[in-house]
Amino acid sequence: MAERLAEYDYRALGRLARQKLEADGRGWRVNAAEIGVTSPDLSRLANGQALSAAKVIAVCDWLQVSFRAFYTPATRTIEQRETPEMFHGKSTETERAAHHG
Repeated sequence: MAERLAEYDYRALGRLARQKLEADGRGWRVNAAEIGVTSPDLSRLANGQALSAAKVIAVCDWLQVSFRAFYTPATRTIEQRETPEMFHGKSTETERAAHHG
């Protein structure tokens, strides 16, 4: 089975947001201010473009839907993935703290 990465369906969220925005009738700027995002953010989302996690959560709260409703997890679990080795190098910050501590 081919591995699929985790995805977020911004298009579906954007369609739902656009429907509510158009039905509301108060204008995108008014709604954006109420939501806690900018009107360009709403425009990007309505066109299926990605927003930051905080903005997605704000829009989903405004829509009264779970932000997870648009999330598709990867096909492999964390346990199945190869665990990268830890980096055990030294940084200048840890070296300074050791000498000045």
